[in-house]
Amino acid sequence: FPNQNQRNHLQYLMHCLTVKGQIRIKFEKQKWTAKELKTAQIFENILNSKVPNKGADVKILFNTTDNTLANKESYKISITSKGIFVTGQEEGLFYAVQSLLQLLPNHLSGNNELKLPCVEIEDQPRYSYRGLQLDVSRHFFSTAVIKDLISQMSYYKLNNFHWHLTDDQVGNKFERFPRFFDGNPYGGFYTQEEIKDIVQYAQEHYVNIIPEIEMPGHASAAVAAYPNLACFPSPDFKVIESWGVFEDVFCAGKEETFVFLQDVLDEILPLFPSTYIHIGGDECPKTKWKQCPNCQKRIKELGLKDEHELQSYFVKRMEKYLNANGRQIFGWDEILEGGLAPNAAVMSWRGESGGISAAKQKHPVIMTPEDYVYFDHNQGYSLQEPLSVGRLTTLEEVYQYNPTPSHDLTPEEQLYIKGVQANLWSEYLTSPAKLNYMLYPRLFALAEIAWTKTENKNYNNFISGFPFLYFYYGRSRFVCNAYQVLRQYHFQ
Repeated sequence: FPNQNQRNHLQYLMHCLTVKGQIRIKFEKQKWTAKELKTAQIFENILNSKVPNKGADVKILFNTTDNTLANKESYKISITSKGIFVTGQEEGLFYAVQSLLQLLPNHLSGNNELKLPCVEIEDQPRYSYRGLQLDVSRHFFSTAVIKDLISQMSYYKLNNFHWHLTDDQVGNKFERFPRFFDGNPYGGFYTQEEIKDIVQYAQEHYVNIIPEIEMPGHASAAVAAYPNLACFPSPDFKVIESWGVFEDVFCAGKEETFVFLQDVLDEILPLFPSTYIHIGGDECPKTKWKQCPNCQKRIKELGLKDEHELQSYFVKRMEKYLNANGRQIFGWDEILEGGLAPNAAVMSWRGESGGISAAKQKHPVIMTPEDYVYFDHNQGYSLQEPLSVGRLTTLEEVYQYNPTPSHDLTPEEQLYIKGVQANLWSEYLTSPAKLNYMLYPRLFALAEIAWTKTENKNYNNFISGFPFLYFYYGRSRFVCNAYQVLRQYHFQ
């Protein structure tokens, strides 16, 4: 049987459960919610699609009333020769079903029967935040692609989708600011109705969506549409059609900048129920701020030391606005420079030092260092590798990464490391096929480091399940070449 998804406690027993026909799931004490029933029906329908159309003498019982589980995402599975017994609350029940689906064999046995291993599983995630980011600014992806990605995330128990909506190249089309989106160079935007539909779909799959609106840097698309938001307005501003870091950022000295961004957030907040809103904060050159009379006046009036403290003022002001609207902010680790906003959570991408610093200051941290979990990097050195940013992040490097730097943090400080996230920047993601190619097989490793305790990880056991996984995805017409990449890593 496949061992493609390591649980935190798994014991294989001596026997197998044989399913010869259709099954029906029952609930302990006849208690369930609509979402719990829908989860049960997912497993029921998929299993029944694999077996003959006749009754089966197999007991399948779901228990949602057990209050002894560690947390809401925990679950227990017991498969014996008599039946399947699952315990979990709403989220835990959903993750239990994902594990059950992963235990299903690809084929019926020679007797037209389906055999499942008899196991005892007691499982819970290592981290509460298990994330994946996708940039839709450099290349746009349709709602169907976004939904498909969310579905894949939920199958591997990832629960936060970080949606990078704006950057230098394009902004989404906001109703109050239609010029923010001009259709160039790559086109595509999400309507409010499409966003609502995607958010609802994600909720049904227990995935939270965190939108990102970049500020104060990566603002070229915004200032091209609304030049007065820049320090030095120019009619020659154009939407950027290349990659990099650019000097025309939001002016921190003009009140209209903050009015504009607050209006954008006012349009975003009703669409996304997420507690956290990502406001970027990365790669903001200070060149124009140093020359700008408005920015220098702001620095003098507030008694700030330099432009780094001006950025800190910018971030703190936006945080205060979002806090007043019941939300919290995420920012890239540059928001530490000049002083961290009081309630901010930090995504540490330039290595781990930013995350370590934030944890020592008792702020929530998501580790997302570019050397380990940037999936826009090459997977291997090969002439067959498609064009990318050119750096290398192998499957094994992702798998061996430990998001909690225990040597640098006390046990109390380690509790502020809330999770891990992989980032998929889209400069070279020219199609959904390319997106999936860059995701796999590294997404499998991300899922395991986010869920599984370090002491339960084993790289050789991890890759032993790959033939099963690639059969499954090949049959689903996903990722036709990723197994060749894996062979390059390991088998040769």
